[in-house]
Amino acid sequence: MTAEEALNRHFAETGIHPEGCTRSDWYPGHVVSLKIGGRSLPIFPILDRDGPIVLHDLHHLLAGYPPTWRGEAEVAAWEIASGGCRWHLLYWIDRLTFLLVGLIAAPGATWRAFARGRHSRNLYDREPEAVLRMQIEALESYVGA
Repeated sequence: MTAEEALNRHFAETGIHPEGCTRSDWYPGHVVSLKIGGRSLPIFPILDRDGPIVLHDLHHLLAGYPPTWRGEAEVAAWEIASGGCRWHLLYWIDRLTFLLVGLIAAPGATWRAFARGRHSRNLYDREPEAVLRMQIEALESYVGA
């Protein structure tokens, strides 16, 4: 299964998008939102729908952290510890913010994700288009999550 197919399945299984969605459905609008009490709160601008946001969502899938507030804190800790966000400045700001939120709201889970990330590597140094064509098993091996 390619990473693109796996990400489509992940989006359907987590309720982010309905089954059968395509890449053009992944990031409607230009902002990522999280739910609070049934309402969507915009939290992050999307500058490139085919850019690092794809890699970030693959990190959720590969590392096993759900698309929830706690899962965002955990994946932020994991991403920072597994190599950081390279030259993606907005991601550094967002990830450090979620890391701090996680250390306050779920310190144990956030710290465990950080410790786990120290023994992994992430995809921020790769081209998203090439990564989406790779087999998901190869990516799992590469990141070592």
